[in-house]
Amino acid sequence: MPQVELFHAEPASNSLKVLQAIKEKGVPFVSHYVDLRNFQQHDPEYLKVNPAGQVPALLHEGRVLTESTVINEYIDTVFDGPPLRPADPYLRGQMRIWTKYVDEVFRPALSFLAWHKLIPGLAAALPPGEFEKRLEKIPLKEKRDKWALAASGGFTDREIETWNYQLADTVRRLEAALNGHDWLVGDAFSLADIAMFAMANGMPRGYPELMNEKVAPNTMAWRERMMARPGVAAALAMPNHSGF
Repeated sequence: MPQVELFHAEPASNSLKVLQAIKEKGVPFVSHYVDLRNFQQHDPEYLKVNPAGQVPALLHEGRVLTESTVINEYIDTVFDGPPLRPADPYLRGQMRIWTKYVDEVFRPALSFLAWHKLIPGLAAALPPGEFEKRLEKIPLKEKRDKWALAASGGFTDREIETWNYQLADTVRRLEAALNGHDWLVGDAFSLADIAMFAMANGMPRGYPELMNEKVAPNTMAWRERMMARPGVAAALAMPNHSGF
């Protein structure tokens, strides 16, 4: 079998999403850690793998695949192992609605709020002019603009309010979907759970007022079930160099 290589960061966010899938399927792979805090994703060597300068990226049979949701469906299609998608077309559609929601609403809200909190301090800690040099290395204009705006504290109060609302609404959606159910779709573990867990796992620590045993008991019980899965546990056990 051709060697599988995965370029990823810490077991969090989109990197955790793919690490869960590849571990759940039991696919052997070569791990390439990409240090996001030191902007390694923008190094020329990595840009040869993914010119967009983003992780994760999967290399298989000499071809590179990017975008974590797409990578996970590819992993489930190509490799042997327990299925991660429902066989029923309707339920598979429901699974994709969840993964689309994560990609378009939940993860962006988390990302923007994290940047709002962290990037100004990160930029200020660099030597004069160093942040601007690192901005120049970012290949995608929208990403450069996002970094620059975050560093300047330029997000508006309304944007921040919207993102916080989206996090709270995500928890409400999870609580409703998990009421009387162990998993998000069709009472079976799927890529929907993997995608949501990759973003929601850190919520009890980062947003304890939104996700705790009192206000989100269904979600917290689901989170425990997720962490008890051997594949998910193996993904979470991957090295975390960020200190978070």
